[in-house]
Amino acid sequence: MKAEKTNAIARHLFVFISTLLLSSVALAQAAPDRTAAIRQIQQRVDETYVVPELRPVIIAQLERARLAHRYDVADPDLFVTRVNEDLQAAAHDGHLYLANDQAQYAALLAPPESKEGIEAYRHALAVRNHSGLTKLEILTGNVRYLRLERFQWIPGITAKAYDDAADFLQDGDAIIIDLRSNGGGNSEAADYFSRVFLAPDPRRPGDPASRGRNAAWANKRLYLLVDGGGASAAEAVAYGAQQEKTAWIVGSTTYGAANNNKRFAIAPQFVLSVSYNRPINPISGTNWEGVGVKPDISVAAERALDAALGAALDHLGSAKDVMPERLAEYRWARTAIEARLHPPKIDPARMSGWAGTFGTIEIKRSEAGLLFYRSDRPKRPQGVLMVPLDDQGLFGVPGYSDLRAKIGPTEVVLLHGAEDAREVFARNVTR
Repeated sequence: MKAEKTNAIARHLFVFISTLLLSSVALAQAAPDRTAAIRQIQQRVDETYVVPELRPVIIAQLERARLAHRYDVADPDLFVTRVNEDLQAAAHDGHLYLANDQAQYAALLAPPESKEGIEAYRHALAVRNHSGLTKLEILTGNVRYLRLERFQWIPGITAKAYDDAADFLQDGDAIIIDLRSNGGGNSEAADYFSRVFLAPDPRRPGDPASRGRNAAWANKRLYLLVDGGGASAAEAVAYGAQQEKTAWIVGSTTYGAANNNKRFAIAPQFVLSVSYNRPINPISGTNWEGVGVKPDISVAAERALDAALGAALDHLGSAKDVMPERLAEYRWARTAIEARLHPPKIDPARMSGWAGTFGTIEIKRSEAGLLFYRSDRPKRPQGVLMVPLDDQGLFGVPGYSDLRAKIGPTEVVLLHGAEDAREVFARNVTR
């Protein structure tokens, strides 16, 4: 028995030592490759980085880590993580980073105009993403919405996509453009975007179509949604619009990556981004590097759309010549927006008191809240979880077209779209 135990310990020790030796071999094999990569990174920083006095600081930071064997790792993602930690510690620059991107690495090495080159690589990404224009929508109150996830550029294609989107937006009573989590991209796309969407003066340089749009947009509020995931070209657009006062910026402070960058292939599979130029806004005399774009209306990123929509509806409703039916529409929408921004708190006992049967309407209490049933509409959704809109018994009913229920002690009133139509159901009296 003792011999068996001794043999088992020996086997475990053998496996442990073998694993340790194999790991050491792997590290030893990886180290020369990583050293070569660090040398390439240092060279690109020395030749290109926008702040000359920081070049030796960055290079020294990388060299100290290399000599300490910090980069002697076989895992490419771990290598990238450690390099980026050291780059940021030395420069605090959002455009100075390394990526493990084999597809882009291969494209950077190929002839630029070839089918495998970087332009073809970017073209393919832009086509799949419709040049970054991923959503157009008409929100309540005829507020027009555009989601722009990335600034991508395809010669002869992206400009038309932007123009078509602008034609859609210009018929809105107000405009919201969503740049949240837009990490930037192509500067030509960002420049064209600003000319088409953000130039309110018809005398400002641009194509005839954009001048016509700008004249149509002159009295409309434009809101740009931003957050901490917005960077680079997206920040340039928001910062420029804020300085020129052509849009209201709504959301949370952006990332703070202002410097222009170039990308380089770093063997065997990495891509290095290096800042090479510092843009300066002619109005502010500076930029947003390291500080980000601070919103005019500060709100958590996930609530930015509701905040902008609410601000737009408030502005539209304050107009002297607003028609009564429009004002009712704006107020109807504003109630739901306010409930999303500031969810009402309702006492559970009071919630239970609202449950009951009201003619063909039944409202049941559940752990999640109140459930809506309508027996005279059997093909419509049943057991719908109602959404509290205030603490006085007003609820939204998802799944029914613009329907709300106002629950009182003796009746339920169903409200349809800006309260233009009402249905009243008396509470069933139990004997």
